[in-house]
Amino acid sequence: MYPNNNRPNENQEETEELLGKEPSEFILGYLTCPQDAAKAFLGALMLTDFRARPLHFSFVSPVRPTRLQRILYGSTLNEHLKIDVIAGKLLNDIPQLPDVLFVDAPELLLVRRITESPTALLTKSSDSEPKPGKLSMLEYNTGSNIADQEVVGQILATLETVVDLIEPFTRMREALKEAIKSPDE
Repeated sequence: MYPNNNRPNENQEETEELLGKEPSEFILGYLTCPQDAAKAFLGALMLTDFRARPLHFSFVSPVRPTRLQRILYGSTLNEHLKIDVIAGKLLNDIPQLPDVLFVDAPELLLVRRITESPTALLTKSSDSEPKPGKLSMLEYNTGSNIADQEVVGQILATLETVVDLIEPFTRMREALKEAIKSPDE
């Protein structure tokens, strides 16, 4: 049932109780909203299984705000475009809600206000050397969504030894570049 005999760790029972499902049934969500060289806003969302294998991928074409929009929205433009426009569209079109939504930028934590999925910024640990007694090489931040910490922590503790949970962001950025290439390239 688990590839290469990699099984979620002994926290499995707690996680099953917490989410009501086997770890192998987890649906992970990944959201990224970078800007391109021309300062257009891009966005992609990928749903994966517990092994980080893609189940769904969607993206939005580059969004280029007008000068008038930049003036009218002022300092709220980035949040509006990334959360309300791009993430809103991507989350609206997904076939199922993920059990957790990982984001790759702190400002994307605000997406929690438009999704029911626990949301966390996922990064590699800033410690260059593993500390004794510390198993995790990942750090997560749920921002002001304190209630998400337990669920996210349980999912990470269960799956971190099975799969690289950050690597899907790299694949998404590459897929996004490929998807928005002009047909001439």
